[in-house]
Amino acid sequence: MTLGSDTVLDRSFSDALRAGGWWVTVYADASMDTGDPQGVAAARRRAVRDTLEQRGLPEDQLSVVSDAIDGTDGVPSPATRYLLLRDGEIVMNRLLPGPPVGTEVTEAGPVPLLVPLLRHQEDEIVYLVVEAGRDGGEVAVYRSTGETPEQTEAVQGRTDTLKKFKGGGWAHLRFQHHTEEIWRQTEAELGAVVDRLVLELNPRFIAVAGDVRARQLLVDQLPQRSRDLVTQVDANTRAAGASSEALDATVENLLDEIARSAQNADMERLAQELGRDGGAAERGVGWTVHCLRQAQVDVLLLDPDQLGERTLLALGAEPWVATAPEEADPAPILGDVPAAEALIRAAILTDASVRLVPGTLLPDRSGVAGLLRWGTEAPTGG
Repeated sequence: MTLGSDTVLDRSFSDALRAGGWWVTVYADASMDTGDPQGVAAARRRAVRDTLEQRGLPEDQLSVVSDAIDGTDGVPSPATRYLLLRDGEIVMNRLLPGPPVGTEVTEAGPVPLLVPLLRHQEDEIVYLVVEAGRDGGEVAVYRSTGETPEQTEAVQGRTDTLKKFKGGGWAHLRFQHHTEEIWRQTEAELGAVVDRLVLELNPRFIAVAGDVRARQLLVDQLPQRSRDLVTQVDANTRAAGASSEALDATVENLLDEIARSAQNADMERLAQELGRDGGAAERGVGWTVHCLRQAQVDVLLLDPDQLGERTLLALGAEPWVATAPEEADPAPILGDVPAAEALIRAAILTDASVRLVPGTLLPDRSGVAGLLRWGTEAPTGG
C-alpha cells in the first residue's frame, strides 16, 4: 500500500503522531453474517475490553473503545474494524471491507500499530465508473478496497426524444437534429459531474459503459484532463437485463495493471540507484534508519514479515527512530517497538511514502529499502 499526503493517513494523522501520547490499536473482525449477530458482537466487545483492561487502560477509555466498535453502520459482511485512540480520543475508526488480513490486534502502547491497516488497504486506488444512457446516467465513486460505491450521483435527461423521428423530409431532419441536441445536453450534464469528481478526488481512471452513442457524446465533451483517464467498455449496462461482466472485468484489469506498474517502477528505480556510486537508494535496516533520521527517504519499501521480531527505538521527537539508546539523545525514547512500525512511523513523520512489497523483491532479503530524495556519498575505504 502507498501512504502519502493523498491517502488514508492524512496531515491530521501526522499531526497526531507528532503530538505523541498513549495509543490503543484494535484490528478485529466486524462481520455480522452469523446466526446470532448481537451475541457475537457482544462477545467481541468483551474480548477487546478484557485485553485492554489487562494492558492497564482506565475505565473511561475502555468505555470509549466499547462504544466505538459497536455496530457496523450498514457495511455488508465480511468486514473488519480498525480503531485508533490516542490518550482516550478517537483518531481513526474505520470499517474495512473483507475479513481481517492476517492476525487480529488489540494493543496499547507508545505508538499506533499501522501494519494491519497497510496490509488490509494495500494499493488503495480511487476510480470512477460511469454508466451513460440517452436518458441520463450515473457516476459511482469506488475505492479498490471496497465492494460498494463510496458515493453515486445521477443525471436524469429528457425522455420525450429517446427515439428518433421516423418520418421523412425537412421535418424529419429537424427533429433528428433536435433529438441529437437533447442527448448532447444530457451528456454534457453528466460530463460536468464526472469532471467535478475528477477535480475533487483525483481518480486513477474512469471506466465508461452504457449506450454507445451516449458514451461517444459524453467522452467528446469531457475536458482533456478527464478524457485522458477514460477507458470505454463496450457494454450497455443500463439496458434491461444487461450483464455487468464486461465492466467488472475491465475494472479488475485496470486495477491490476496500476498495481503492477507502480511496483515495477519502484523496483526498477531501486535497482538503478543501488547500482551506481552515490545513488539515491539504500537497503537494510541500519542504512534505512540512518536515512530516515535525516528525512532523506522519499519512498520506504518494506516487508513486515521479513523484518520478523526485530525491534527499533521509537523517539518522541526528531529524528523519530534509533537503533540504539546512544542515537536517541536529546529526543526521549518512547519504547522498543516492532521495527516495521518504527520505520513506518518515522516515514510518515518525515513526509515519506510507504509501500509494502514482497520481501523476495527487496535486495538481499533485507526486509526494507529506501528510495531517497538525494543521493548518498560514494563509499570510501573499507
